[in-house]
Parts: sequence; structure tokens; C-alpha cells
Amino acid sequence: MPRVHSTRDRDEFNIVLKALERNRGIKARWIAELTALWALRISDLLVITTSQIDQSFNTGEFVIIESKTKKRKVITLTKHAIKLLDEMRLTFPNDVYLFESRYGGKRKPISRKTVWRWMCEVEPDVIKWRRSCGRLGGVNLGTHSLRKSGSRLRQQAGVSLEELQQLLNHSKPETTINYLDNNEQDLVDTFVAGDKALFG
Repeated sequence: MPRVHSTRDRDEFNIVLKALERNRGIKARWIAELTALWALRISDLLVITTSQIDQSFNTGEFVIIESKTKKRKVITLTKHAIKLLDEMRLTFPNDVYLFESRYGGKRKPISRKTVWRWMCEVEPDVIKWRRSCGRLGGVNLGTHSLRKSGSRLRQQAGVSLEELQQLLNHSKPETTINYLDNNEQDLVDTFVAGDKALFG
């Protein structure tokens, strides 16, 4: 399976958010925003219930146990998260899950596969935007792109490697370094340099 990419910067992240909302509605955008903001794997975000969120408004945070690592993770409710969660509860006041599916008549969260498909649909928008900025190269987006993007944009904003390692619940700094690395995309610039070096 090919490695998924993060967005390169905040402008590109906003292209993803706008395309998700345009293609699949506000719920798709909210999923992307909270996945990046909370640095969660999509499977951990989708099982969060509205009762967990309701209780967290009193304390300002809530705890999950990551499904992959079984590690405890404390999620702090920031100003932006509270704004989103308020909008969500007003729009979908009877949902059991934070991101409840409307299909099948059973109360269940939106599937990871569905969100993956939504992210793949956004790739042409990102490529078109890159071309308009003079950037070359393709992009491979998936659900993990959101967690990676949230981490990469934090790094660009000055958050230290050690803090990112803790945020992502990585055991080793090497994992975090590899995680933030976007070599395949950054390598694209060397092709442009080759144009200039070889052909003026």
C-alpha cells in the first residue's frame, strides 16, 4: 500500500477542507478538522460518542484508549474544538456517535472506508491547486493524511519534535521523524531544479 501524504502547508490543508465540504457536506469537513486537531487515527475518532463529548464540556478534556496501541490519550478541548462541537450538537442533537452514519437504519459511526473514499476524492482538487501555484507532483491522500497534516502543520508552527512525539503517542522519536517526513513530495522540487540545471 503506498504511503499517504500530509498536506504541505495550511493553504493546502484548507483546500482539502473546502473540497470535503463541497463534495460530501459539513460532516466530512468536521471529521477532517477534528482528526487533524486531535491527532487521532480515524478509527479512534469515529467511535467517540456524543455522551463522551457532553461530559467533556464540564472538565475541558476527555480520555480515549487508542485502538491500535492501547495507550491512553487525553484530548483537550480547544476553542476551535468547542466551536465545532457546539455546531455539531446543534445540527445533530439526537446522534449517539459524534459522526453517525445515516445509512442502514442502525445507529453506528461513519465507516473508516467511507472517510478514506472521501479523502481520495479530494486528490484532484489538491493537484489542481498545486498546479495553480506552480507546484508539481501528485498526491496520495487517505484518512491518515489528516493526522499527518495536523502534525506537520504544528511542526511548521514551531512545535518541538518531543511534543509531537507525545501528541502522537509514539514510543520513539525516530517514528515521529519518519512520520513527519514528506520526502516523496519534497523530492518533486529536485525535478524542477533539474529542468533549470539541465536546460536553463
